Amino acid sequence: IGTMMGAVHLLPGTTQSSVAAKGGYDAEAMAAMTLGEFDRWFALEICRYNNSIHSSLGCTPVAKWDALAGEMSGDIPFDMEAFRVSFLPSEQRQVRRDGIHLFDLRYWSDALAGYVGRRGGKVVVRYDPRDLSTVWVELDGGRCVEARYRNLEIPPVSLWEYREAMQKARAMGKVGTNELVLAELIRQQRQIEGESRALTKAERRSRESNSSMRGLAAEDRASEGLRPVDTGDTSRPMFKVERW
Repeated sequence: IGTMMGAVHLLPGTTQSSVAAKGGYDAEAMAAMTLGEFDRWFALEICRYNNSIHSSLGCTPVAKWDALAGEMSGDIPFDMEAFRVSFLPSEQRQVRRDGIHLFDLRYWSDALAGYVGRRGGKVVVRYDPRDLSTVWVELDGGRCVEARYRNLEIPPVSLWEYREAMQKARAMGKVGTNELVLAELIRQQRQIEGESRALTKAERRSRESNSSMRGLAAEDRASEGLRPVDTGDTSRPMFKVERW
């Protein structure tokens, strides 16, 4: 973890490990990645670490794993998706007639029909904070089923984006569960973000273009003052010049 965080703290926008280490650095102003971009960057950093020579191992972690794999005991997960879901955060909820309520969103799967109205029958609901469009419900016997938005007009959204939209809805006086309002607010937010990203890219290209033009202009100004230099060295060969 320390090695990974050391690499993270070299990124623009790092908050450092403490307020003292951060000092006067404006992390928010210097941040350059979206959460999705950082997810991909971090995955690549883990791959890079596992394929680099480790000082104490004397080889790469991948090579060491391969060398010891035959000696390891234990079962490899048969269902990799279930294995992944088991690491997700969870909440306990009852199955209502209109589905499972989580973060004021409703989820439904036909597999939940037999669990509606069970007294004291809460189920474990796992969710991915990066995408709330699907949750995973643990039923009897450890069986896990997917449940999706009951209102399909709501786009896939992260927990952070959802909470921001809810705060905006409250500020507008639209209190209570109104999934259509939520869906529209999220669409508006994404439109603003898309326009902002496009503007940022255009500004970046414009700045690069202006910088290149300034560099060319500076070179032209520097060359304007150049004149032939007579060194007075008569040992250098003279070349015949054809007269017109």
